[in-house]
Parts: sequence; C-alpha cells; structure tokens
Amino acid sequence: MAEKKYQQIYESIRNQILYGEIKPGDILPSENELAARFHASRVTVRKSLSILESQHIIYSHHGKGYFVNAPEHQRYTLIYDDHIQKMDCTIRSIMLEKPTEELQKALNRDKNDWIVAILRTLQKKQLGGLVCDQVYIPYRKGMPLVEEEIQYAEFPYLAKNKFSEFLLSTKMEIGHEAVDKKIAELLGIEEGTHVLVVYRYLMDENDQVAVYGKQYLHPMCGRIVAYSGTAHDL
Repeated sequence: MAEKKYQQIYESIRNQILYGEIKPGDILPSENELAARFHASRVTVRKSLSILESQHIIYSHHGKGYFVNAPEHQRYTLIYDDHIQKMDCTIRSIMLEKPTEELQKALNRDKNDWIVAILRTLQKKQLGGLVCDQVYIPYRKGMPLVEEEIQYAEFPYLAKNKFSEFLLSTKMEIGHEAVDKKIAELLGIEEGTHVLVVYRYLMDENDQVAVYGKQYLHPMCGRIVAYSGTAHDL
C-alpha cells in the first residue's frame, strides 16, 4: 500500500508540472502540506519527491524547499538497450594478447601486459542488425575463462569476480570507425566501411578502467534515439 501511495503522489505532482498547473521556478508545497493533502507520511512524500528530483523535474534548495526545474531541451537522455539475454549471442574468439596502443591507453596497461580479448556477435532475436561486441579485460593469473558464463554475460558482469557491483560505474561514448577485415567479415560488409561504434568503460571506485568494450553496429541496426524534456520517462 505504501508503494502505491508514493507512486500516486509522484504521478500527481508530475502531471501538475507537465500540464502547466505548476510552472518552472514555482515552489512546491512543503512536505507537511503534501503529507496532509495525500494522507501520507512525510517519509512517503519524501520518496516521491526524490524520484522527481532524480529525473531533474524538481530540485531542492536547502532550507527553502523544492522548486520546479525548467525543461532542458539542450540535454538529451540516451537509452541504449544492451541486454544480452534479448539477443542471439555467439562467441567468436577468446584470446590472450598484448595490448595495442589504444588498449594501453584505455586500460592503463603496459605494452608487455596480457589482455583477455573476447569477440562476440550479437543479434536481436527475429530482427536484423548484427553487432560485433569486442571486450577487453586485463588478465590476472588464474583468471577463469568459462565460455558458458561469458556467452550471455552483460558488460558489468564481466568484472563481477574482481569487484563489487556497487563499486562499479560505467561510461559510454559513441563514435565511428572504419572496420578492419575481421570485423567486416563478421558484419558481412566491406573492409574499410565506416560504422557506428559504442565505446564502453567499466570503472572501479578509483576510476580505473576494469573492462573496456567496443560494439560495432551494422548499418542495418538503425538509429540511436535520445530524448529531452520531462514528458518521457527516464
């Protein structure tokens, strides 16, 4: 029942903001006023407000209360669905190799260190659009390389035996590259073709890169979509 109540409060305030009943810059009623209006505890009200704040719909000013944010149409939220379980996944190779200059820089490794290089192809079930998923992990002695675990492992899972998931963060960049012969053959395109590339970094609590990955998107994968404003769920 408590969950339904905080959801009701959240949706009520959100709708008032989206439809202009409460405008950017306006101050919201106090927690006590909202608690009385919705017949809820301040804890429940605070939970609703925290969701609105996490979505950048409102912001708090210490000692004054909560205020409505103006929509930011110059900033976009990108949703990149990378759930391996939703795709057909095939491991193409798992190799130990010396890092290239790119990998030395990305993983902060010496040229004489060893890197585990995993190459997979991913394809959304019953859809077109092939993705080549290349993942690089610094090798450590005794590191298990179990194909059954790697095949459907999500990107953060690849470091789970070394780090707590709660101490990890990810960064994503989008660029383009001309594909080499190996990637071109897997994607079924000509060598040298420029494709979108999603670069991902899995970082530990010290901001050191634990896993580095590159996803080469076949031109048939379509578009990457992002949203601005507050009308879309984040």
